[in-house]
Amino acid sequence: MALDARTDRASSEPSIPEKHDVVHIEGNDGAEEAEDPIEAKRVIRKIDLRLIPLLMFLYTLTFLDRVNIGNARLWNLERDLGMSGYDYNIVVLVFYIPYIILEIPSNIVLSRVQPRYWISFLTLGWGLSVTFAGFCKSFGGLLTARIFIGVFEAGMFPGCLFLIGSWYKRHELLTRMAWFMVSNDIAGSISGLLGAGLGSMDGTHGYSGWSWIFFIEGAVTCAAAALAFFFLPPFPDDATFLMPEEKEWVLRRLKTDNNQTGNDGKMSAKGAIRSLGDWKILTAGVLYLAVCVTAYSLSVFQPTILKTFGWSSLKSNLLSTPPRIASGIVSVCVGIWSDKVKRRGIFCVSGFTISIVGNLLVMLLTNGNLRYMGLYFASIGIYICQPLVIAWCSNQVVGSVKRGTLTAFAVSCGQLGGIISAVVYPSKDSPQYVPGISTCIAFQAVGILAAVNMWFWANRENKLREAGKRDHLRELPEEEFAKLGDKHPDFRYTL
Repeated sequence: MALDARTDRASSEPSIPEKHDVVHIEGNDGAEEAEDPIEAKRVIRKIDLRLIPLLMFLYTLTFLDRVNIGNARLWNLERDLGMSGYDYNIVVLVFYIPYIILEIPSNIVLSRVQPRYWISFLTLGWGLSVTFAGFCKSFGGLLTARIFIGVFEAGMFPGCLFLIGSWYKRHELLTRMAWFMVSNDIAGSISGLLGAGLGSMDGTHGYSGWSWIFFIEGAVTCAAAALAFFFLPPFPDDATFLMPEEKEWVLRRLKTDNNQTGNDGKMSAKGAIRSLGDWKILTAGVLYLAVCVTAYSLSVFQPTILKTFGWSSLKSNLLSTPPRIASGIVSVCVGIWSDKVKRRGIFCVSGFTISIVGNLLVMLLTNGNLRYMGLYFASIGIYICQPLVIAWCSNQVVGSVKRGTLTAFAVSCGQLGGIISAVVYPSKDSPQYVPGISTCIAFQAVGILAAVNMWFWANRENKLREAGKRDHLRELPEEEFAKLGDKHPDFRYTL
């Protein structure tokens, strides 16, 4: 069921200048909006080109700088810093503490300042932290650097999702989020190659290979901060790269799509806490946690699992890339399809189901080739769900406060999946890794239940609104009625 709002618009409202034949797009209420399809595509493409490639680049660097410690470990990191026992595990896990805590506060700041200022500041902050990590002389120094990397990276992912969600109609959103999250696959594919190349500088100017990994990758991130500062677009209300009539058209279509004629204001701690009482935002956290347990497991342990097939280290590393490429392609295709048909639930449940089948093949079979096929299914299914659950849950809320809270809260819950995946794959469980894979399957089953519940409830509520069961809200004062958001009787949830 389409999620178009039913706000009446005066015929005097400006639209994009007509240069071609005009078509009429009908909303839920039968009202028609004059729109030149070629001009509309041109403006959306203009937004896409200004926003998506830059955010993809920044998020690729985020992922690389987060996981490069794994590559650095291969180049005498522990020996040089006198690390032993669980020191390395502590350094890896400590990153997640500030990352989880600071995501909602970061989005509160982002809603109050220009994105280019805040995101460029975060980029420069973690770039410098990575760079200075290369100078560390002790375990304590590296631990401090990892904490600061977590502090600055905390706002990047939810901030990017928040910004993307502010620019597009609800059924244009998943395609863009799928493209954005392809950055994971890009970073995962090149991190090993970069680690090998930069680490080979071992001994140059008296620094070990691990230091050069941090120096070079950190310096590139610092340079990227300048790109963010000069080229990252603001929220639509403050856009300067659009012509005045283009900006007005964008703002009007966004308000119409969200059925929101009033501004719900900037994010605040009070507003975020109040938003966390919305069960749809809590469901977003459950769904993204269900995704990330498997997604992190595949990212971190896939080469290890491949090696248990009896393959060499080189072959295992090389063959960990094709499933990521395949999953990236499929996730974008499903995103385009889902936006086209304006449905989310069926794709979400299907993605979790496909991934469960793949995990079962990896866990239960012994033939290496068949288990490798299982990894394809596991990867494709879960990476269908990763952008999908964020887009779907974002479709169910209205306003910058709820949208900013939702993206930050969901990503925070997702990081718990990274911690869980780090402790459920001990070496003693090789080669089938039954406890770890069973944990992934269990969380995916919870994801299916949460998705079915969202799907069922959204369908029920839409039917009640069609039957006029929420029309009593029309008697509210005009100012309150305009700010009902997803409670508006004309608003329709995405199925």
